Amino acid sequence: MNEKEPRIVKANHLLQAKVGFGTIDEKKIDRSQRVMDGLATNFEPLAEKYLDELLAAVDAARTPDDRTPRKIIQSMTEPVMQIKANAGMFGYNLVGVLANVMLNFLETLEVVDADVIAIVEAHHKTLKLLVTNQMKGDGGEYGQQLQAELKDACRRYFAKMASGRRQSEGAFFVE
Repeated sequence: MNEKEPRIVKANHLLQAKVGFGTIDEKKIDRSQRVMDGLATNFEPLAEKYLDELLAAVDAARTPDDRTPRKIIQSMTEPVMQIKANAGMFGYNLVGVLANVMLNFLETLEVVDADVIAIVEAHHKTLKLLVTNQMKGDGGEYGQQLQAELKDACRRYFAKMASGRRQSEGAFFVE
């Protein structure tokens, strides 16, 4: 069988009972598409909600409490993940790309220190500006520069960590 040739898989009876038989009514498809098209203009309130959550997580990370570093990192990761998941769907491709870079950064962290907080805060400010100014698309050359700068900031952070900065005062280590 050619790997580009589609494979037809017969659904078992349980799946067929859930899905049903036949084709989907064209009117339902059109109505669903109109709803999706209407949602494309409403990314800003959704993004603002997650940006507010990210800012609150950054503010909370400044003051060590009884939370583990992993929980502090997770509190910053969740809103970034939501922004990434929704941005492309609404045409905010640059926001999604930048959120993906930040998500990769957060997922590889072992500590939360002033540098991490500064990087996440700068990311927050950048996304806030992009969303507030409704900058859809990939941002062209400007978008590539923003992405390169964010990646470079993350790379510099990890280079510092690798060079022995791990023992610095004020870092909270992941347990």
